[in-house]
Amino acid sequence: MKKKLLLFLTLAFLFALTGCGEEEELAFDVNEQVMTQYTQTLIGQYYNVSEKEAEYYINDGTELEKTAVAGFRQAQTTDHVGEFKGFKSTGDAVTFKNGVDDKVLCTVLCEYENRDVAVTISYKQNRLYAAHKEQYKQQFIAEAKDNGYTNVMEYISLYQSQAPQLNYESLDKFVDSYLSYSGELGFEAVDCEVSPVYSKKELLQAAGKNTVIGMATVFCVLIFISFVISLLKFVPLLIDPAARREHAQAKEKAAQKAEPAKKPVETVKKEMPQPAAFAPAGEDLMRDSELVAILTAAVYAAYGSADSSTGGTKRGPAYTASNDKLVVRSIRRVN
Repeated sequence: MKKKLLLFLTLAFLFALTGCGEEEELAFDVNEQVMTQYTQTLIGQYYNVSEKEAEYYINDGTELEKTAVAGFRQAQTTDHVGEFKGFKSTGDAVTFKNGVDDKVLCTVLCEYENRDVAVTISYKQNRLYAAHKEQYKQQFIAEAKDNGYTNVMEYISLYQSQAPQLNYESLDKFVDSYLSYSGELGFEAVDCEVSPVYSKKELLQAAGKNTVIGMATVFCVLIFISFVISLLKFVPLLIDPAARREHAQAKEKAAQKAEPAKKPVETVKKEMPQPAAFAPAGEDLMRDSELVAILTAAVYAAYGSADSSTGGTKRGPAYTASNDKLVVRSIRRVN
């Protein structure tokens, strides 16, 4: 079981490597050399235009003209790439890949004064080109037969002295170069994208700066919103007079609870308990039950002392409790 699993993983790894090594098949047949030259021609046409030309292209031009001129101007004003020096020739100077809607993207790396710039132009297939190409191929084959040539390439080589810029490697390449030289291509430029090339360090720094700015903005907005919400409680006070009065009364009551009002000295003196005055003559003292209890206890105490002094055998109680549960334990004279 382990051997089978190991064999399966090895085969999967080999298939993955094989898939990675395959080049992407483009959406339509492309002469990469012709497309590269045409892309470089378009870059040279739009990378440095006057103000009037730029205004015309951006306002009234095609989609290709608008995107190309706007992209090159932004690279100069925003990214400050500097002056154009030429096209890169090392590494991945020119790359091809598929885009959306069956388009082919040709990216050419340009060398500027401060940093490199990648210019990507999207191309769509020219449907009429295939029909024109086949028509020209049949035309050259028929001309070769009419002139007595069994090999069409021998007949085509006669044009080499007159048009050395054409490709004479095969009939297809010759027809492609012939149509290209006459201004007809198998593809049409749709739009352009201009992207300055930044290093990973610069990208990380820009990402960190954007993150900090974004978070700071969010927190500032949240603090401002909290402040506005805290002020909403004062809106009824500004609109409704009754609410203002209620708020003032509630505030006054809260202040009174927090700090009680101080009474005047005269009021405090009046509220202090005053010593009891002697009862005036004629007042009925029997109504005071406590006084009656004290006098009764004094009488009993005196009675007990008299018996002891006369030699009596019976002694009165040391203390007496009244009906009001008042207990007298001792009596002494008070001046």
